[in-house]
Amino acid sequence: MEQSSRFERGVAIVAAAVALAIGGVAVTGCGSDDETDSINEAIDSVQSQAQSVQSQVSSAATSAQEQAKSVQSEAQSQIESVQSQIQTQTQSNGGPSGGGY
Repeated sequence: MEQSSRFERGVAIVAAAVALAIGGVAVTGCGSDDETDSINEAIDSVQSQAQSVQSQVSSAATSAQEQAKSVQSEAQSQIESVQSQIQTQTQSNGGPSGGGY
């Protein structure tokens, strides 16, 4: 859970850095209007892709958390089943032994 949160932040930071780098070129105003339009389109594209990646990471993290909960629940059920079997077996054998010495 913590690792996926770090990954999400990492993706967001990289996306922001790329957008700022491209934005810095656009803000300087070098080039013609056509070049500026192209740069702005590139910025929009990068931002859109970054949002898409962040959404996918979030979805994957949620899925992983749900799977982890499912595995944990199954493991807990197995533990309880084994404990119940041990208790039943112990009772059918007349209770815990005194060590047999």
